[in-house]
Amino acid sequence: MSLINLIYSFLIFLNVFLLAILVPGGPIENRDFSKMRGVSFWGFNVFLISLGVSSFIASYLLLVGSAIGVYLGVILGVLYLVVYVIDLAGFYPKSPTKMSNQLMFFEILNACLAIYTVIVFVSIL
Repeated sequence: MSLINLIYSFLIFLNVFLLAILVPGGPIENRDFSKMRGVSFWGFNVFLISLGVSSFIASYLLLVGSAIGVYLGVILGVLYLVVYVIDLAGFYPKSPTKMSNQLMFFEILNACLAIYTVIVFVSIL
């Protein structure tokens, strides 16, 4: 395992960790999503869980030096960016509770990390 693979793996792991601390009811997320129902609620949760699991898989693949991990890193970086952009833009998910300044700061920070992730992985393709 090379140092560069360790750094790339850590970058993906950092993305999933920073998304995980934004879980509703957690230390930062203060909005109420109790009005979300059915396919909208479960679809979004399944997507976020899949994003997290895929990140752990990509992190492992990068540790073992797999080229697939690099391609997966690009895709995951874009998906993380999409999650933050649609939330910051107010498209989805909708909540009657306004986004706190702390949450907005973390989402902007995470979006910047997602952009950096995409740039890093695209540059090594």
